[in-house]
Amino acid sequence: MAYIKIFPIKITDKKAMDYIMNPDKTDDKLLVSSFACSPETADIEFALTRKAGKENVMDKGDNLAFHLIQSFKPGEVDATTAHALGKQFADEVLKGKYEYIISTHIDKGHVHNHIIFNATSFRDYHKYVSNKRSYHKICRISNRICQENGLITSMPKEKGGRSYKENIEYHRGNSWKAKLKVAVDKAIWTSVNYDEFLLKIKLSGYEIRQGKHLAFRAPEQKNFTYMKSLGSYYTEDSVQERLNRNRHKTVSPKNISRKVRLFIDISAFIESGNQKGFETWAKRNNLKQAALTFNYLSENNLLNYESFQKHIKDMSKAVHLCEKKIDNLNNKISHQQVLQKRCDAYRRCRRIVRDGKYAPDPQLFKTQHLSEFQLHDTLKNQLSDAGITKIPSPERLSRELDQLGNEKFSAIQELHRLENQQKTLDVVRSNFSLLLKEHDITNSEATSPEL
Repeated sequence: MAYIKIFPIKITDKKAMDYIMNPDKTDDKLLVSSFACSPETADIEFALTRKAGKENVMDKGDNLAFHLIQSFKPGEVDATTAHALGKQFADEVLKGKYEYIISTHIDKGHVHNHIIFNATSFRDYHKYVSNKRSYHKICRISNRICQENGLITSMPKEKGGRSYKENIEYHRGNSWKAKLKVAVDKAIWTSVNYDEFLLKIKLSGYEIRQGKHLAFRAPEQKNFTYMKSLGSYYTEDSVQERLNRNRHKTVSPKNISRKVRLFIDISAFIESGNQKGFETWAKRNNLKQAALTFNYLSENNLLNYESFQKHIKDMSKAVHLCEKKIDNLNNKISHQQVLQKRCDAYRRCRRIVRDGKYAPDPQLFKTQHLSEFQLHDTLKNQLSDAGITKIPSPERLSRELDQLGNEKFSAIQELHRLENQQKTLDVVRSNFSLLLKEHDITNSEATSPEL
């Protein structure tokens, strides 16, 4: 179980970073990691990104960073596992757009992660928006990660004002409001004016009260339910607007689909007591789908069953390779974006270092810009470790990033095409199975002796 807290940092992020990277709490900083920044100079890199955001007129709000806490139940996970889960959680929430540092504290009775991420994105300089919706979104991500790793999930309620039973019944569609929404939607879809809408609501069994606000009551319901309490989509003005749209609806002819669809299992429906007319329609539908299935196999030269099975395996392999290619491109894009960010920061710091050489008092200048000098050395070492001796131009980095983006787009389009083909093959295989089943049943009835 992971409990989530998030709050903004408005005054200084340096003190918060020093706290979460305390060696006594993080096993001598063995449980400290970062993304797109160095833990030692994270506050300086955060500030440079925010400064670039201001220069790009993207500075909105006064939040410097956000502090995210992910706490686990005592004894549920060890520190290493919690740190790995925290990194996965941060990567999915921030999507490679924001610098962050993460540390796992082991000084309490329970293991917990501290994540501090910049409020300004280093990719597009947009600010992170923290509200109730984003909070519930990160809670869902945390719950899914916990569930995938065999941990208990805990999801806070999205809306106040409902008891536990009411919330369960609402999501099951058994609450009065949920049932009323269905009745109202059904009446609106089949009505073209307000009087017809009220008549159909009344015919569905609801009692109507027209006062200052429209209200309905079901046969066994104690109190009336106001329409406005169902949400902005169900106010009287919204209902009137939806009814007006119905007047202009036109019936357009359906396009003839050449897509192969599943056969209808007639025996299953006949046994459940359906009428004989359905059997006639289902047989005609299956004949049509059998013809489409045969056409598909002929066009793709798959009339041999062994060739068909091999084609299915090849298609699954192609989908897997395409997914793997997209993952590799995502990693390359993330690496390229971090490299672009570091190169931009290094150019800024290098410019300040060069200005210091020609300053009237170089030592005083260095003291005034100590953080930039420190970040310059850190970035230089990071770029050197990455094998970069000459800083590439911004145009070249942007061009390479655009090229990777185009390759990813093409790979995604290819994946969609392969997945559609795979779905069609699954339908064809299912149709084959049902045809063989019906063939076996027919043969057994033909060979069975009369009693």
